[in-house]
Amino acid sequence: MDAETVKKILVIDLAFIGDVILATPTMRALKAHFPNASLTMLTIPLTAEIAAMNPYVDEVLVYDKRGRDKGFFGIWRAARRLAPMGFDLAVSMNFALRGAVVARLAGIPQRLGYDAQHAGWFLTMVASHRRDGIKHETLNHLEILRPLGFDENNIDASLSMQVPESARESLAEKSGPRHIPQDGYLVLCPIGSYVRKNLSLATAAHIVRHFSQRKPIFLIGSAAEAKQLEEIARLAGLPPNNVLAGALTLPELAAFLENASCLITVDTGPLHIAQAVGCRTVAVFGPTDPVVWGPRGEKDAVLYHKTDCSPCWGKGKCEKRMVCIEGTTAREIIQAVER
Repeated sequence: MDAETVKKILVIDLAFIGDVILATPTMRALKAHFPNASLTMLTIPLTAEIAAMNPYVDEVLVYDKRGRDKGFFGIWRAARRLAPMGFDLAVSMNFALRGAVVARLAGIPQRLGYDAQHAGWFLTMVASHRRDGIKHETLNHLEILRPLGFDENNIDASLSMQVPESARESLAEKSGPRHIPQDGYLVLCPIGSYVRKNLSLATAAHIVRHFSQRKPIFLIGSAAEAKQLEEIARLAGLPPNNVLAGALTLPELAAFLENASCLITVDTGPLHIAQAVGCRTVAVFGPTDPVVWGPRGEKDAVLYHKTDCSPCWGKGKCEKRMVCIEGTTAREIIQAVER
C-alpha cells in the first residue's frame, strides 16, 4: 500500500473508555505513516468524547450498537452512512466481527482487522488475534498494524489527550459550589466495572478519612455508583459536595484529573484518563493484571497481591477476595500515596 495515496482512514473502535484511550499510540503511528491522510474514529456513544480528545483524530463518528445501529439492519444502516465518505483504509481495532462487516458493507477498499470470529472473510489484511505473551494493552493494540509492516517495539507507546478549553471552563463553573480548588487535591475512584475490582467500603472510607484531614479529597464514579460513594463519604465524614458521582462529563473529568495531585483508583476508565493527562496514579489491582492494564509512569504505583487464581477477569466463583483486592490494606494505599 502506497502511504502517500491514502487520504482518508477510518479506525473502528467499539470498545470501552480504557480501550479507546489505550489505542492512542496506534492512532499516532497511523498518522505518522500516512502523512496525507485524515483520521476518523468510529466509536460507541459513551466513548465519542474520549476519542475527540485524541490529538491524532480529526473527526469522530458514532456507531450506536444498542440504539439505532442495533442488529444486522443497524450494521447495514451504519455502512450506508459511511459508504459516501470515501475512506481508503479501515482499521478494525476489536476482536468482534462487527467492525469488519461494517467496513466491507461500506465498500472501503482496504480493510485491516483481526482474524477472530471469522472476520478474515470481510478483510483484505489480517492480523493474528493471538497475543505475543503478556504485555501492556497499548502494545497489544499496536499489533493490529503488523500487516502494514509496522514494528510495535519501535513505536512511541505513551498516552496523550487534549483537554478542550470548553471543558476547563465548564469545570471551573462547577468548582465554585463544590469548593474544588485549582489544584493540589486527591481523587479516589474505588469502584470498577464489576464487584471484584472494588475497594471495600471500609478501606475506601479509611483512605478518605486519613487524607481529608490533610488536603481536599474527592470521590468520583458514575451516577449509578452514587449510593456507594455517598456511603463511603458518610462513613468518612466527608461533605456530600465532595462526591462527584456522575457530576462531570468525560472531558470535565479529564480536566479535573489534570489538576489533581494524585488519583487513587482500581482498574477502571479514569485510571487511563489520568495517565493520558499526566496525573500521578496509585492503582490497586486484584482480579485483573496490572502488566496489561496498569499505569506506567515513573511516579505511579501499583499495589497487587497476586493470588494463584489471578487474573480471573471477574469470572467464575471467587473464594479469595480477602487476599485478592482486599488483601491490599488502606495503610498500604496511604503509604503509596504519601511516597
